[in-house]
Amino acid sequence: MKRGVLLGIVGIAVAACKKPPPPPPEDKPPPPPPSASVVSAPPEPPQAKVPTFVVEPFEPLKTLTATVHVIDGAVIVTEGLRVGRIDGERVAWFGEIPDDNKDIGGNEIRFVWGSWPDGVDVYYSGKRGYGWRPTIVPLTGKGSRLMFGDEDQGGWFQGVARLGPTVIVASGNSTGRRRSVIRGPTRTFEPIRAEQGGCKPEEVPVSRLEPVRLALPYWEIGATGAGTFMTVGNLCNRENALAVEVWDQQGTSRIVELSGMVKHKAGFPTPVPGKGDELWLSTSPVIHYKAGTFEALPPIGPRLQRLFVSPSGKLHALAGRGIFRFDEGRWTRIANLPYPMKFRSMGMDDAGTIWVRYAWPARLRESKGEPAEDECTTPFVYVGEMPLPEGASYTFRTTLDALTTFPALSEISGIEYIEGGGQHFGVQVKSWAQADAVIAHIRANVPDASPERLCFAPKVPNVVEIKRE
Repeated sequence: MKRGVLLGIVGIAVAACKKPPPPPPEDKPPPPPPSASVVSAPPEPPQAKVPTFVVEPFEPLKTLTATVHVIDGAVIVTEGLRVGRIDGERVAWFGEIPDDNKDIGGNEIRFVWGSWPDGVDVYYSGKRGYGWRPTIVPLTGKGSRLMFGDEDQGGWFQGVARLGPTVIVASGNSTGRRRSVIRGPTRTFEPIRAEQGGCKPEEVPVSRLEPVRLALPYWEIGATGAGTFMTVGNLCNRENALAVEVWDQQGTSRIVELSGMVKHKAGFPTPVPGKGDELWLSTSPVIHYKAGTFEALPPIGPRLQRLFVSPSGKLHALAGRGIFRFDEGRWTRIANLPYPMKFRSMGMDDAGTIWVRYAWPARLRESKGEPAEDECTTPFVYVGEMPLPEGASYTFRTTLDALTTFPALSEISGIEYIEGGGQHFGVQVKSWAQADAVIAHIRANVPDASPERLCFAPKVPNVVEIKRE
């Protein structure tokens, strides 16, 4: 087999339509789920034809330095040191960060979050150097500036939690982790110590990073809209021991192990808050917390890329090339992308339009130019993005080995390519019937894979020979 099996690629889709499609109807939220551990995956029901969304750049900010973030339905954008809000086809600028740190390349905005309009916070840092001085500054409303790195020490951001008027930021540097209140009244959450949580001394040793041994050394923090605070990490630093520490309204915490619910934890799971006492973790399958109970949602199928919540509180996911909404106990595919893409940020505004940061701020518009299936001349089987999600039970070597037993092997070609911001692998086929046969063959031999058919031709394909040994 030729080298380079696991390479890949970046691409952009540009739309031609003028008006965004109406948002898919949002049904009434389902009743609270029963207390459960893992919910089995019902088969995805037959779907009506869904629209294909393409990326339409927001022309006033068609620059690689611009970012976009949706806060409470408001579309917040940045360019250089400025921060503004999209208003129609223009930007209303309302603030900017300091022009300092010139000795390390000047400042760069990395993320914007908070509440609109009186609680917008900006996370920025210098552009280069180890001591890049990561800093959080409140841009609107009242709050405190926080710098958690300096000239000599690097630093990192570990999440933000909003509990009513209080905003807590978790950060760290080489001297340890810390949680700081940057808005509102002080709130403290005493964690369970390592010895109380049954950890062995060698599992959580005392160090500069961990001067106090915690039962749950955390990577992320989060909070529900109702104010339940939690941290996310691995219990006692054990491998594959995903857990959360959850504080009730009286300030008492408990540790809940989640590893039995999770197949792939997808790096460091990010808490995504909803309305009321509800949030989700970006694991595979997605874990749902509501009013004290954790459960695993049905698997989506394609690999999860990103979660976001609509202004009305509906959970949405980008998985593979599909955009899904979760309601009535199942995932509903509401749109497709022309091919799988990776977005640096994603959210839905008050009008139901989905905004993304691709190469620059853009919105997703319904495409009018996609060929009908019977007009497609480039049938293609998309196998997946590389690298595979952490903990996947198969590899691309497994998939290639499975393809060597496909009956019409001489008629298909393995293709590796770069497109849509990621690295991918697929199979070029001669017809839709052959695409369906390849998909059935892969699913029969590689149960964890999620191939799907596309009308697609990579711009710069690299052919991978598939042959029987």
